[in-house]
Amino acid sequence: MRFYLAPMEGITTYIYRNAYHKYYGNIDTYYTPFVANRKLKSRELADVLPDNNKATPLVPQILTNKADVFLEITSQLQDMGYGEVNLNLGCPSGTVVAKRRGAGFLEDPVELEKFLDIIYEKSHISISIKTRLGIDALYEWEDLLNIYKRFPIKEMIIHARTLSQGYSGTPSLEAFKMAQDTLTCPLCYNGDITDIASYKKLIATCPDTTAVMLGRGVIANPSLPQILTADNITAEESQDSFRSFHDELLEGYRDYMSGDQPVLFKMKELWTFRSQYVDIDKKTLKKIRKAQSISAYQSAVEEVLTS
Repeated sequence: MRFYLAPMEGITTYIYRNAYHKYYGNIDTYYTPFVANRKLKSRELADVLPDNNKATPLVPQILTNKADVFLEITSQLQDMGYGEVNLNLGCPSGTVVAKRRGAGFLEDPVELEKFLDIIYEKSHISISIKTRLGIDALYEWEDLLNIYKRFPIKEMIIHARTLSQGYSGTPSLEAFKMAQDTLTCPLCYNGDITDIASYKKLIATCPDTTAVMLGRGVIANPSLPQILTADNITAEESQDSFRSFHDELLEGYRDYMSGDQPVLFKMKELWTFRSQYVDIDKKTLKKIRKAQSISAYQSAVEEVLTS
């Protein structure tokens, strides 16, 4: 099985990816959070610059519904040495969808098909796609598959939910299996693989699956790929790796950002994910969330890591 790290806006930046790669490294392909501007902003540029990225192979993701913008960004990325880009048709954010981008683009399959016609004809590097199943009904998925099968898609990453589901509800393994029966390009499953039980259910329903993209589950528990592949790791080894990973991530953000508050925001966000899947004492977690300085934060985290 191949494991991919999901592109998560504001979270899986190059600082996060580099630290993860150093201390865990069980990811076959990393994806950047989306870039969306014809002229890359400084943050976007920093995230895709090869010199900043030790976690490879790396595929930049692009968010747009304008073919000329997509091709212009792709050209810049090609000049940096990238041989593949990923088209974001999965983001459910309200601000993104309101502009008919991300998963919002799926609402207009006619325009989507015209867009794909242009970018696949004119792009000089490979294009993979990350998609949802449609807007709010699974019957839309069949129509989308009929569009997708026309194009030489490098790989299709399928978040097996509709836009209206967001990140709630149960992903449709049946829809993923339908894609396996319809498309000839390589496929990757994405959606709520957070533990061995969810992974086994996927394999039992779709035994031909060869790639899985991990998002919230691996942010919560960076050892997840090792756990899913039955690599034996003790609780102590996992805790040691997490401590080293956490400390490097903290220092990376401190070097990149100015002041305690932006750094604390980043680190607290990670604990929000971790607390959903890992049992953490509520009083200690509250201390982490309430910390107003790096020193207070570190003291609270130490309580978790030594408990």
